[in-house]
Amino acid sequence: MTHRLSFPLFLIALLMTSVASAQVIGTRYDTDGGSSGVRIGIGVGASVYNGPNTLYPLDNVVQENVTEVKPAVTAFVGLPLGGDRLYGRLLAGLLNIGADSDNEIARQGGNPFLTNEQALAEVDLLFNLASPRTSSVVPYVYTGIGAIIADPFGRDDVADALDRDRVAYVLPVGIGVDLNLSRNLSLFGEASYRFPLNNVGQGARVAADFFELCDGDPDCIAKCEADPTDPACVLGDGDSLFDTKFGSALLTGGLRLGFGARSPAPVEYIPPVPTREVIVERETIYVEPEPLVCDLVELNSIYFDHGSSSLSMRAQDLLGENVELLLDNSACCVFLDAYTDTSEHDRFGMGLAGRRAQAVYDYYLTQGVAASRLQIRNRGVASPSCDKEDPGVGCSRNRRVDSVPMDCERFRLMLENGGQ
Repeated sequence: MTHRLSFPLFLIALLMTSVASAQVIGTRYDTDGGSSGVRIGIGVGASVYNGPNTLYPLDNVVQENVTEVKPAVTAFVGLPLGGDRLYGRLLAGLLNIGADSDNEIARQGGNPFLTNEQALAEVDLLFNLASPRTSSVVPYVYTGIGAIIADPFGRDDVADALDRDRVAYVLPVGIGVDLNLSRNLSLFGEASYRFPLNNVGQGARVAADFFELCDGDPDCIAKCEADPTDPACVLGDGDSLFDTKFGSALLTGGLRLGFGARSPAPVEYIPPVPTREVIVERETIYVEPEPLVCDLVELNSIYFDHGSSSLSMRAQDLLGENVELLLDNSACCVFLDAYTDTSEHDRFGMGLAGRRAQAVYDYYLTQGVAASRLQIRNRGVASPSCDKEDPGVGCSRNRRVDSVPMDCERFRLMLENGGQ
């Protein structure tokens, strides 16, 4: 009954020791960042025994490899050794929980590591593959040196009476991952395997084997009984030599807490230097844009029949060409100079020239030329005289309207001065 009460007491003492150690060390350890303090953790999972069912020669027991999976608990204290990447860790645990110490092998003391609980103690070196400062998921690897103690509570009286070896030294190799929930709290999971470094059994042989091997030599038989692992005592096929080592795997997950990590030093507030506001009035300078220049030198003139102010098809085609040029040259304005010949003037007067100019003016408006760019000038009788060979009545070259282009700036000045 005493041994069974020792089991929960061992777990409580293990946890309290880890917390107390972290509190003491964490208050003394100087760190320079927000996540490099001392860490403690507790995990639960499963331990896996992989090895022979018995480590000692037993009557009526055949040695064979077995695999047993049992619950396990662990606790640890970690200290930063180099920034937030390299850590040292003290790990303790209880493995193979719930092992049946009343089975046949246990009664004969064959293998206390298989038939009893195991206490684990080791020192590890961990290396984070990512920085906890910049990543919330931090994978890590570790190795170290440790020991597994069989039957730590002394429940197996048979094994104790037979003085069985109970300490196996191991080399742990493992991987794990931290999931940071906050600066000082994270979840972890890890998997590891512990390679045995020493023999914990007795690879004995039956006396008949040694007698046959030594050809009855008493000294040889005594030597092999004292050290059955001596190469001179091994039979050729090695079938009767017991395996004296086992491997141990451990899968755990749990909660990790941080202590002693200081937050980054706050940035000192430096008040701004008082300044005197100076208002400088700015003078607005207006720059006159460069005036647009009319590039047109001349436009088509159109001609009319005697006594008519109607636009012929030919006249409309010529005016259409003028419209294209005027729309492409917005800096150009146009005076519409209208003429009659002498015979028309005598008969119709100045009104005919005005009607001809108005016809051209209206055509330009319908084609998109602005009225502000147009001005009619009634010139009346044209001064050039007609050639005698000019057919028809009157002088056809004088029955016309000239479209005279010029810069709009000059155009407006001329209008202000009378439009001549």
